[in-house]
Amino acid sequence: MATMKDVADKAGVSQATVSRVLNGSPGVSREKRSRVMENVRKLDFKPNLSARSLAANRSYLLGVILPDLMNPYFAEILAHIERIASLNGYNVILANTEGDPLREKAEYASLKSRQVDGLLVVPSPGTQILDELREQRVKSVVATLEFPGIDCVGVSHYKGGYLVAEHFLEIGIERFAFFGTTDDDKYRGYRDTLIKANLDEKSIDVIMNENWWLSSISRGYESARNYLATHRAKSRLGVFAGNDPYALGVVHAVQDLEMSIPDEVAIVGFDDTFICESVRPTLTSIYQPIEEIGRLAVELLLARIEGGPTEKEEQHIVLEPKLVKRETT
Repeated sequence: MATMKDVADKAGVSQATVSRVLNGSPGVSREKRSRVMENVRKLDFKPNLSARSLAANRSYLLGVILPDLMNPYFAEILAHIERIASLNGYNVILANTEGDPLREKAEYASLKSRQVDGLLVVPSPGTQILDELREQRVKSVVATLEFPGIDCVGVSHYKGGYLVAEHFLEIGIERFAFFGTTDDDKYRGYRDTLIKANLDEKSIDVIMNENWWLSSISRGYESARNYLATHRAKSRLGVFAGNDPYALGVVHAVQDLEMSIPDEVAIVGFDDTFICESVRPTLTSIYQPIEEIGRLAVELLLARIEGGPTEKEEQHIVLEPKLVKRETT
């Protein structure tokens, strides 16, 4: 079996550095940390995890709470979280809540009982745990949503909605629809930009569906079929959907109704997941830097765990979205 000395020799560092990396201690550069963990994997080195945890008073476990693993956005962000956690010597325990706030609360209690060192949370609408995380000063980071009192990483959804509205105006869209909920910065950015272009808010059709934000191709399809059955007209329609699966459902409905994309109906999704280039026509979407969100979320959490910024120095990192134009517009 490989020893700590073997890892140190291969990585070109001291055994003390290997020990600090494996114990999650601060003061090791990212480059050295990555080199050590790469050789830990190559040599299949198995440290005594029980002794390591006892010595450091840590579990080396990160809890990850996600609302819907079937949505490719959440699956992709989990993959990046797990990779960065592994590079830093941590394992991940996943809780998939399926959008149920009560299940989210139960999963949170379960993760606490496993003595995870910190939590990464992608909350669902109606979440009940963020206030508790803040009040109990749990080491945690929220991804995709800003919340006062807790470190957060995400993109500006408002800016995403703005970009969609600007694009629709540029390509000559005359009627506007939003598939999602009005209690969403995506909608607010979309609405405000159209109002500034002298449109009445009442002219923006909002099509709501319970739990639309889950992996929702079928929900998008049914909503679009019902909507287009009563709103088919000669003027060109722009549909902004709250996520890519929902937008894909809209695409299928428009195709089944034998309407032209993008000449009659232009469609934009959100997240720019892998499905956007996998479907035909390819889907225009708002790009989120998913890999960067995952990396920054883990690094922020590890900084808290390892004695980084104080409680008063909460960090809200807001990244810029981008519009990726494809065939649906």
